[in-house]
Amino acid sequence: MLTAVKAAALWLYQLIHPRRCVLCRKLLPPGSAAMLCAACAPQFRKRYRCVSPPVVEGADGTDAPLLYTGRVAAALRRYKFYRETSLRRWFSAQCAACLAARLPEWEPDMLTYVPLGARRWWSRGFNQNKPIAYAVGRALGLPVRATLGKHPSPGRQSGRNAAERQRAARQVFFALPQAAVRGKSVVLLDDVVTTGATAADAVRALRKAGASRVWVLAVSCTPESPAGSRKEGTP
Repeated sequence: MLTAVKAAALWLYQLIHPRRCVLCRKLLPPGSAAMLCAACAPQFRKRYRCVSPPVVEGADGTDAPLLYTGRVAAALRRYKFYRETSLRRWFSAQCAACLAARLPEWEPDMLTYVPLGARRWWSRGFNQNKPIAYAVGRALGLPVRATLGKHPSPGRQSGRNAAERQRAARQVFFALPQAAVRGKSVVLLDDVVTTGATAADAVRALRKAGASRVWVLAVSCTPESPAGSRKEGTP
């Protein structure tokens, strides 16, 4: 009886607040548990899966479930810049599945995430990496800690070329006093890996603080990032 009531309540809620496909924004049927419409699901498997993890200098290993291109990139921008926070559920599910496959190899003790600088946090209002990291941690039973701070940096990374990104990302991050990463195997979550420069500097800071191993889990990577490509037609 209680299950039926919950199902009815969910149906009514979604009727009032309809859910949309993550990729194309098409309305989904009320009560549906899907996050992609029937048209986008096969397209997603063919076009947007990252099958070759990006390279991040200094990391023990990396992985990313998604390619930052097309509708996936548009969805991540909506989440990141326009606070369409309902998308966190989908991105978190993709990351949790990706990390679950890596658990036997990585054996992580904890999750952390790439921080924002103060100026970016005040303009955006939230750190897009933090809620995804906590959702992944809950799904996999891993503790999540804020371990890094960020020195002020000139401007945003998204308008820079590869060489400018790498120069701007050096010595930007530092370990917080309460980081407590010494001797730990740490998974660092970032939203997008392009050249890998930002993640590499965060890895450097964690190693300097004593982390024994640092793995990078990106929500997405650009197709042109080092090794961040896909095989056409791969599911």
